[in-house]
Amino acid sequence: MEPLRCHVMIGPPASGKTTTALALAPLLRGPDGQAAVVLSTDAIRAEIFGDAAVQGPWSAIAERLHERLIGAVAAGMPVIVDATHAERAWRLAITQQLALPRPVEWIGWWLFTPLGTCLRWNAKRERQVPVPVIRRMAASLADGAFGPGRLEGFAAVVAVEPTQQRQLAPFLRGELAQLRRRISAACNRQSQLQLHGHSRLLDLERLLYLIKLLADHPDLATTDQGSREALEMVVSPLPGGGLAERAAALLRKRHGVCYGEPAAVRRDLDWLASEGFLSATPVRAAISPLAEVLLVAGSTLVAPGQPGPVPATGGVHGGYPAMADRAVFVRVMTLLRHLLQTPFDHLAGAPGPGSGPGSGARPVAIQEHLLEQLAAISGGHGPRELASLRKDIEKTLTPYGFRLPHDNPRHGYCLGTALLSAPRLVEMHGVVQHAAQRLGDPTAQDLLAELEQRLAWGGIETAGALPLRTYLDGARPGLEPLQRGSLAETSQAELIEAAILEHRRVRLLRLPGGPGRDLALGSDRGQGTQLRVWPLQLVYSAGLWHLAWEEDAIGRPQGLLQAERLEWLVFDQGEPRSRRKGSEHQAALGRLELLLHHCGGTELGADSAAQAALCQGNAEQRWRQLQTLRFSCKGSVFDLIREGQLPLPLDQIRLAKPPVQKDLGRSSAGAVSGWVHPAIAQTLEPNPPTDSHPHPVEIDLPSWILGGGIALRRWLFGFGSAIRIEAPVTLRAEQQGMALEVLALGQWKP
Repeated sequence: MEPLRCHVMIGPPASGKTTTALALAPLLRGPDGQAAVVLSTDAIRAEIFGDAAVQGPWSAIAERLHERLIGAVAAGMPVIVDATHAERAWRLAITQQLALPRPVEWIGWWLFTPLGTCLRWNAKRERQVPVPVIRRMAASLADGAFGPGRLEGFAAVVAVEPTQQRQLAPFLRGELAQLRRRISAACNRQSQLQLHGHSRLLDLERLLYLIKLLADHPDLATTDQGSREALEMVVSPLPGGGLAERAAALLRKRHGVCYGEPAAVRRDLDWLASEGFLSATPVRAAISPLAEVLLVAGSTLVAPGQPGPVPATGGVHGGYPAMADRAVFVRVMTLLRHLLQTPFDHLAGAPGPGSGPGSGARPVAIQEHLLEQLAAISGGHGPRELASLRKDIEKTLTPYGFRLPHDNPRHGYCLGTALLSAPRLVEMHGVVQHAAQRLGDPTAQDLLAELEQRLAWGGIETAGALPLRTYLDGARPGLEPLQRGSLAETSQAELIEAAILEHRRVRLLRLPGGPGRDLALGSDRGQGTQLRVWPLQLVYSAGLWHLAWEEDAIGRPQGLLQAERLEWLVFDQGEPRSRRKGSEHQAALGRLELLLHHCGGTELGADSAAQAALCQGNAEQRWRQLQTLRFSCKGSVFDLIREGQLPLPLDQIRLAKPPVQKDLGRSSAGAVSGWVHPAIAQTLEPNPPTDSHPHPVEIDLPSWILGGGIALRRWLFGFGSAIRIEAPVTLRAEQQGMALEVLALGQWKP
């Protein structure tokens, strides 16, 4: 059966489509010589809603439009569809999705009317279209990647410029006369294509959009609130059914009705699974496309090896996209699968062997590295196909959202949920790990397990990663003051984080008017001075963020370890060439961890020799460097201590031995016998029952903490008379002196 030639008008509102359609209709003849049928969506709106200006639900308009189009085609009548067809999905719904009773050769008439002209003509119309709508549709048609073309299934696309063609009928007659030759030449050019099951643009784009959807939302899971909200932004309420039905609903809403056929989406999902796209581990097998879908006019589409027929759709003699060719499809899909499964493979494409500073070697470009990886896969890009690789990235990854259009290629092509660099993901893992393990957050346990699994899939190791920041026991969340230009600002914090990860020395400036009380702990440095340090870790303590570092120790094996609040420090200058070995950084970080623990906070003292003694590898020797704080307390304070609610290291605390009798009643001092934190030892002899402070406590701490530790004094003195300090004598005298001062305040009169 000879194909019936039908026509689609394309152009923004007020571009002259209806005028062109009415001029074209008499030039096209039906079986009995009658003019072509013009189907106008505006006319259909007027029929259904009583006014062409009422938009109404498109489904009702499309149903009547398609019904009349099918009837006209069945009668052998040429049809002209008069609508904007400004979006690709709207055009594909006609040229490739719609089931028709006989072969149809679709011709597109694209009106290249300048936007200014459209706006002027629109202003003269009785029924005016809002200007933003005209601008949006004009911009959509001008899109270089998604504008009209033969690849959408048109046998030909004819350019019409109403402002240039003064006599429309002769122009249209001339274009119609040339159509057979144009179509024949275009078909000859594409006759060498080896077609496959995704050769049609509709099938190809549905597959690409499906891959992108699953990359953004694996399995379309909505178990967490963030994923649910993101999907609800597309469809609300979220669709039910299986994965194919849910994916089809999301594709319909996000990209257009023509992409959301559940049966087609199910076939695509099966193919993606068979080709390893849904695999958790990288797949190196060759891509095997679906067999070509064969058109059986008026009845079914049959795909060899595929279950069941589906309604016949689409036209004949239409154009194809570049990926319609089997070899190109395999090549691009191999690239896409590789990037999806190894989104951080570009890290391996960093400078190669011998390409360090001063080596003179050229760093391996990301595209060249990808060629090396893909050359080992049958059907992938060959070693000399750099131009083809760049073109595939430009024509596929960028337009379909797999890569930001103006992003630097050196950033790699991390796709789907790989939104952060590998170091940032490792850093995020550390944050979640601390929340789950150190802070005991029960809701973070499941998140940590899933995160570790996903990072393992991406080939990102976290087992040996050194922590960038730590959270001390007893820390309380709070808001940190933000001083402009300090390390508390995001930009400066990123600089110091990079220096930590690269084990690089930096210069910092301590701001004037900063931590005067901390400097009083033995430091003789003035305020507003420059520091030359090796940054080690960001420390969250007492509701504030601190930077911990090791001073640059010239001529000494170890430098002084210090920690100060971020807003008191300014990043002055980095030293890119001053880096130290990872083993040195790790050793300093190990000493810092011991020091933070024994001090119970960020007051690390100012004596490097004392620090070194406290950071020895032998635990017994470290213990000998500590001094003992002894006090007795009342029941209210003791309840907090035995439960571990104090900003001091629990394994350095000793309490009274538990009573022999299992008495759960209240003691004479008001304390309740009960659970004691397992990290706290119970070795002391209890005070006499008649003692006003019956509960003895001993805490081993560094000498500088006992001599001037602010956090310790805040905690001790904050309980007032509920604590009686007994040793050391100097701290006991300090408590007594404070009590006398408070007593004197009571005698003061204004």
